[in-house]
Amino acid sequence: MKQRANNRSDHTNIGTNITPKTPPYVLLFADDRVTISDQEQQTIIVSSFEEAAGYLHILGNTCCPVLSPEYQIAHPGLYEKLTNIESSAKDDETPFNIDTAVELMMKLPLDLNSLLISPIAVKSSDLPPAPIRKDMAHKTNEANVLISEPFSTGWIHYCNIFSDTNELIFDHPSDHVQGMLILEAVRQAGIAVGHLQGLPMDGKIALLSVNTNFYGFLEKETPIVLRAISDFTANSSSKDKQIEVFVQLIQWGRICTDAKLKGFAYMNNQKAQKKEVQLGKIAMRNKKTFDDRVNRIIQMELSN
Repeated sequence: MKQRANNRSDHTNIGTNITPKTPPYVLLFADDRVTISDQEQQTIIVSSFEEAAGYLHILGNTCCPVLSPEYQIAHPGLYEKLTNIESSAKDDETPFNIDTAVELMMKLPLDLNSLLISPIAVKSSDLPPAPIRKDMAHKTNEANVLISEPFSTGWIHYCNIFSDTNELIFDHPSDHVQGMLILEAVRQAGIAVGHLQGLPMDGKIALLSVNTNFYGFLEKETPIVLRAISDFTANSSSKDKQIEVFVQLIQWGRICTDAKLKGFAYMNNQKAQKKEVQLGKIAMRNKKTFDDRVNRIIQMELSN
């Protein structure tokens, strides 16, 4: 059993990086005939070098290509090209875009090998890690943080989500995690990923859209694993720019919810406040235009 307690005041790390002794993923080509001896490794079947390169970029050293001797002879230099691909550092531009990442993530089995040696709760008997620092989720009250401290492999971030918060009160009990709470956990995860990939701590994100799919209920009594990826990177000298994050919520190895978040990242709070002032002026102009039109209609009705 994992012994890490869910202590909401214990914030010792922003995240953890873990690499199993044996790569959890094996990359195989669809037209190759090869046998994998380790049955615990997850197989990823690809149909092209570009697809293989995409997985190797996002998975880093948790994935290794396997080619039969016959396939290597038929495709000279392919194995060397694949093994030279490494997941780039988080302060670099990502070697993929978010649409490519979404396609790859939709087919990616859960990395149980890494999760089982991580602080992330997977089984009902596991204790989840502590919640992430409240500033990483842009919350004022620590009790309202809904995501745990993460751990990362390659460009993928994992955490658990919690189902209790003082912010959302529902009018009836439920064995399932309510949709509005799921959306708030997803929102917090999107913000945290931005910070994990370089957004300064005084930076802000204006949420523009959340496209969500629900495939099944999420039970409260079993750990929920959140898996996220983004092509966003930033540092203290970056300009304000768009951020997109793809999130999957997984229970019992099954994807129950996924969401694609789009936002605009401001590198510091001053820039965000300046934009809010500009938007406020636009809103007041719109209000005045609307009020003037309503008043004209009312005056016309009264004069008839």
